[in-house]
Amino acid sequence: MMNIYINEQQLDTKLDGETNLGQVFDQIQKWIESNGKYLRHFTVNGQEFNRSDLDSLGIEETERLDLYVGEELDVIEDSLVEVDNYVDKVGSTLVGRDSLTEKESEDLKEGIPWIISMIRTTTKLLNLNLNLIQPMGKGKNVEEILESLHNGSLVLDSTKAIETFLEDLRDVKLFLMDLSTRLAVMRLDESELIEIISKFVDQKDKVIKDFMLVNENFQSGKDHLASEILNDAVGRLTGLMSALVSIQTRHTELDWQELSFEDKKLPDLVGQLNVTLSNIASAMEKNDIVYAGDILEYELPEILESLVPFLSLVLEKVTV
Repeated sequence: MMNIYINEQQLDTKLDGETNLGQVFDQIQKWIESNGKYLRHFTVNGQEFNRSDLDSLGIEETERLDLYVGEELDVIEDSLVEVDNYVDKVGSTLVGRDSLTEKESEDLKEGIPWIISMIRTTTKLLNLNLNLIQPMGKGKNVEEILESLHNGSLVLDSTKAIETFLEDLRDVKLFLMDLSTRLAVMRLDESELIEIISKFVDQKDKVIKDFMLVNENFQSGKDHLASEILNDAVGRLTGLMSALVSIQTRHTELDWQELSFEDKKLPDLVGQLNVTLSNIASAMEKNDIVYAGDILEYELPEILESLVPFLSLVLEKVTV
């Protein structure tokens, strides 16, 4: 007799005329999805199978079917791990090559759209604008990288084409690390998210001072120190924005789009902050220290000052 387990808990169910394992699996998956959950992976008699294999497996041959179920975030994190492993595999395969076999080319034509699809799904969940994120802090934004990666994967017939493709792949790898960090913030308990936002409000002056220190160090020729301080400060902002997005997704009963303070709205201010960070990255790329310095010393502090009352409003609404 077959036993069915979901997350190690035995399911009390009776078969209803199903003749093969594929039919049983499909019925259980429908039930899982109707309960707002997602299937992460499954095993048959302790072994992993593809869904396509199950139609040829009889119920009488199966002692145990294990299904592992999670929330949307679990499934996205599982998929990102798969994407990251695939990126590593492709990268190590192509280094030093000047051409691909026909099978490798066909595999890439399937694999690259899958990478792009997963990144788009994740960034939609995190409410990110791919046009405003540059993984290296300079160069192409993620939208441009994904387009270049897709186009490059179609014609890899020279050393130069493969090298360009690998550069895009490295940028994707960096962005995947960034996504993992953002998802880790969304994993936190609400009390921890509130702590991140509260800490930023309390330490707002220090954050602004750090951005000003970046400019001071650039002006005095300490570029390496300036870059370190900038990366750290931007990292704190990334954590803050991820915490803010996570709080909003947990409190859909509140109309965040309409949250305003002195005729300003929160979504507009967040958009302004993202554009400003992108402008800093662009100025750094062009080695325009004067323009970067002006943004760091004047524009960014003003936006961060404007953000604090909104953060206080958010805290007020979710800690009632």
